[in-house]
Amino acid sequence: MAETSEIAISMLIVGSALSMLLMGLLISYYGSSKTRNVGILFLALGIALMYYVTSMAYDSVVFMNSILAFVGGMLGGIIGIVIFLVAIIKS
Repeated sequence: MAETSEIAISMLIVGSALSMLLMGLLISYYGSSKTRNVGILFLALGIALMYYVTSMAYDSVVFMNSILAFVGGMLGGIIGIVIFLVAIIKS
């Protein structure tokens, strides 16, 4: 039971970190001067969260496989949304 809750909490942290990284990249690139500072803050927060997750000691192969599957699923969903939006914008 403890491993299941550990996996769920880590997936929450990884999801938040990926969201912060992507939002930070978009905001710091496309934002105005005031919002670029917020984008840089989001980038720093995302990097800090990813460092926290990668620095934790994991001795379970199941745990690392579940984190890898979660990240792959999130990235696949993001890529799918981007492809969908590009197709809509072009038509």
